[in-house]
Amino acid sequence: MASVRQLLYDALEDMEEEHFKKFKSFLREHGPIPASVLEKANTSDTVDQMLDRFGPERAVKITLDILKKINQNNLAEQLENKHKEGNKEKIL
Repeated sequence: MASVRQLLYDALEDMEEEHFKKFKSFLREHGPIPASVLEKANTSDTVDQMLDRFGPERAVKITLDILKKINQNNLAEQLENKHKEGNKEKIL
């Protein structure tokens, strides 16, 4: 089972640079990550900031919301499915 960190990293890493910039722009609307931090953040830095400030479950929810807003529906669906699979494994 992949960790939430790995799931988020994989989803963001698959994006083109233009979409990643849009993602970070929408992420600013969700709260406490300063624009100055996100401006120069790479994928790993962005994931770390999200997990530190939102926690794993909220970070996934926010990521799914933003991916859908920027029309990255395939990535959103993949992330959602992998996250659900991981949660099922925890229950079993």
